[in-house]
Amino acid sequence: MATFKRTKQMNFFVYVDTVVFTINPDRDVEPGDRLEVLVMKRPEGKAGKWALPGGLVGEDEKLTDTSIRKVGEETGLRLKTSDLHHVGAYGDPDRDDRFRAIAIAYMALVPHPEQLKPAFNSDEASFIPYRRLRDKRLLEFDHSNIIYDARKAARQLLEDTNVALSFCNPKFTISELRGVYEAFLQYRVDPANFRRKVDAVDGLVIPIDELSDFGSLPGRPAQMYKAGRTTTLSSPIRFRRSQDTKTRR
Repeated sequence: MATFKRTKQMNFFVYVDTVVFTINPDRDVEPGDRLEVLVMKRPEGKAGKWALPGGLVGEDEKLTDTSIRKVGEETGLRLKTSDLHHVGAYGDPDRDDRFRAIAIAYMALVPHPEQLKPAFNSDEASFIPYRRLRDKRLLEFDHSNIIYDARKAARQLLEDTNVALSFCNPKFTISELRGVYEAFLQYRVDPANFRRKVDAVDGLVIPIDELSDFGSLPGRPAQMYKAGRTTTLSSPIRFRRSQDTKTRR
């Protein structure tokens, strides 16, 4: 007969943290700096440090409802359940020096965020470049690791779906679309390889009878496109790194 050793009862708290990504629309910003993350400063937080919007799960609250509520309270940004994608669970014993805390993390992509208006338990909220936040000294807890994992989840979405198109205007150039991928990939993509692979996906983008007024080459207007009807890709779409870039984490 199996015997079980009685263990000491453990008290812990369950949190939800949410990583919200957007892209700086300024085309003059370096691709690696265009990807931005929504962070906030807690009133009781460590001086000069940012944190992801998040908080304790309500007693009768779904995890996704906690995510939506805390992002709204602490940043003013309104999310929907359909915006959220599960990233993972984080429960290292030393992730919070106050008590044992387990966090469930979600990720959301917000192409055109509204003005931020933190209303509860937040001194400030802002979109900060992802590359800057790779410096763990700027973030509380293990939020740097959560953000890194969330970017991997976002990259997977870009490979499997047409979500990158949501960051483009209704009419866009191939170079503008490439800039979205480069922001999430954190490296420059080979232009010729990018165009070939996009063209190979039937119905992903559709050319329109219009040229841009900001061509990628002087004196050469670029072809404009609109989003097609394809939303889910039959196989992941991956792009070759440009030879003039270095690996970025």
